[in-house]
Amino acid sequence: MDPSQAVRDEIADLSRGDLEAVLSYYTDDVYFEDTSVPTPCRTKAEMRDFMKVFYDAFPDLRIEIRNVFESGHYVTAEYDLLGTMRGEFLGHPPTGKAFRIKAVSVYEHNGTLFTKETVYYDSASLFVQIGLSPSDS
Repeated sequence: MDPSQAVRDEIADLSRGDLEAVLSYYTDDVYFEDTSVPTPCRTKAEMRDFMKVFYDAFPDLRIEIRNVFESGHYVTAEYDLLGTMRGEFLGHPPTGKAFRIKAVSVYEHNGTLFTKETVYYDSASLFVQIGLSPSDS
């Protein structure tokens, strides 16, 4: 496994909307943390459910990579996350508004698959761009 290339491939699959392909890069007991929510995912099944919320709300969800850095068992990706709210999101009806936010993901791998990912982004900016107040979350 080339971890940097795996991150690039995983992001390409995410941008195509292929959730099962995205999940194939992770261990079954992956620890996935979106720092904007209080509870991390502790399994691939939980990660699938979490990501499905975003795919349903933002069917055109995609990522434009800025940089990928590798150091030991870690890979860091800096990117822009883009999409348009065309489905319900956290109980809110679609607004039809697009967003573009900067984000960073830090991946940890075991040489074969990713065992952990932590995602950092400004969720308040996401909410404002899609026409919701940050307190609506």
